Amino acid sequence: MSEVSELTPHEANYNLIAAAIATAAATMLTLLTTLGTVDIVSRSSLLKGLLEAELLVIKFSLIVSVIALLRRRQGEKRKLVLGTAFLLIFGTLLLWLSATTIIFG
Repeated sequence: MSEVSELTPHEANYNLIAAAIATAAATMLTLLTTLGTVDIVSRSSLLKGLLEAELLVIKFSLIVSVIALLRRRQGEKRKLVLGTAFLLIFGTLLLWLSATTIIFG
């Protein structure tokens, strides 16, 4: 049984979404690294904890999105892309919470 090398339209769409999520996660990691150097974050244990949680969630999202790009089967790609989208949204909410805490805290 020979393996077809072309992607189905759905697989290509999942690849596009996974690549977009990986790009967004990488950008957020840069932002979080910069945020970690702010003096107010180093003085607050709450903000330190939020930053660590954000970094963990966003790093995991980046790793899983790259795995989704490497997977071949559409069903696996779909599950991984949905998981990474959830992680990215959760990380964004954590980032919003820490930014709000910095601004109003």
